[in-house]
Amino acid sequence: MNIISIVENDPVNSITGFTTTIYFAGCEHKCKGCFSKNTWDYNQGDSYNVDQLLEIIKLNNHKNVSLIGGDIFYPKNRLEGIELIKKIKLHTNKKIYVWTGYLKEQVEKWIDLSLIDYLIEGHFEIDKKDIRLPLRGSSNQRIFCNGVDKTKEIDSLK
Repeated sequence: MNIISIVENDPVNSITGFTTTIYFAGCEHKCKGCFSKNTWDYNQGDSYNVDQLLEIIKLNNHKNVSLIGGDIFYPKNRLEGIELIKKIKLHTNKKIYVWTGYLKEQVEKWIDLSLIDYLIEGHFEIDKKDIRLPLRGSSNQRIFCNGVDKTKEIDSLK
């Protein structure tokens, strides 16, 4: 997998404290108004394998890991991304946050959603942009906690 950057002390991309955030390269959604267009090209960034990323995650003291992009479920990332999620769940007690442009109904065909503590799904839609929303850029996106829609509950935290 190609990784654009790893932020080991990210205070933004979680609602449960500091996180290690991994920005994946590769996105086919190319949402208008995307804040991270630099992650769209899969050929950018540095190459990492699942075990290298797992070691970085395990060595960090934060209780969360955020997998963002680009998209961890981009076709060239998908199999290794799923393997990484499974290994994080198996070898750590960290909460896993995943952002994807794919819908929950697509993602659950690839992975057991109970492995993902927070799945933030759906395309960013510029006409529905709302910077007040926790974890999301636009109001059409949903948040699932271990497969259960918690969008309204989490929105009430704002």
